[in-house]
Amino acid sequence: MKILIADDHQLYQDALSILVQRLDEPTEIHLSSSYTELLQLAAASDNWGLMLVDLNMPGLSYFEGIAQLSTQHPDTPIIVITSSDDPEDSQRALQAGAQGYMSKAMKSDDMLNAIKLMLSSGISIHPNYAAPAESNISELTPRQQDVLELLCQGESNKRIALNLDLSEHTVKLHVRAILQALNAENRTQAVIIAKQHSLQK
Repeated sequence: MKILIADDHQLYQDALSILVQRLDEPTEIHLSSSYTELLQLAAASDNWGLMLVDLNMPGLSYFEGIAQLSTQHPDTPIIVITSSDDPEDSQRALQAGAQGYMSKAMKSDDMLNAIKLMLSSGISIHPNYAAPAESNISELTPRQQDVLELLCQGESNKRIALNLDLSEHTVKLHVRAILQALNAENRTQAVIIAKQHSLQK
């Protein structure tokens, strides 16, 4: 997989380069340190597998830089990795076309799992997510486990209802119970927790 890493601090460039080498396939890593350099490098090829982008870099505002990048490469996952904890930054980055937004304060294993999840399922990861300390995934009923498995595949409530021969209302009740059991705020967090639980087995 060809990966573009953009960060104006070499320390984070090096750290992210080491992190993505732990993905489940060979990686070819390219580095940039400004939005100007990032856009030039991105434009030189059209087969990028992943872009990891720092929020605030020289050259352009992050909104303009990410918007141009996502327009150039609409099918390439763009993940912002930043030290900013401002909710407005996260929302504007996602509006500009970023698929994910993660804090540099996240543990490396959590960050890697989130990147794997985005690459495998296309699920968007939202700001500063860290998995809850405890989740009661083992307490899910067999039917709730079925629903969670389909959530992990990115299925909507309607598709889950069709696949499991349930009403959408029943699916919503199961999803609510899953979120409560996993101590998750939303479906995305529930999927991440489930993926992490699976990886830890």
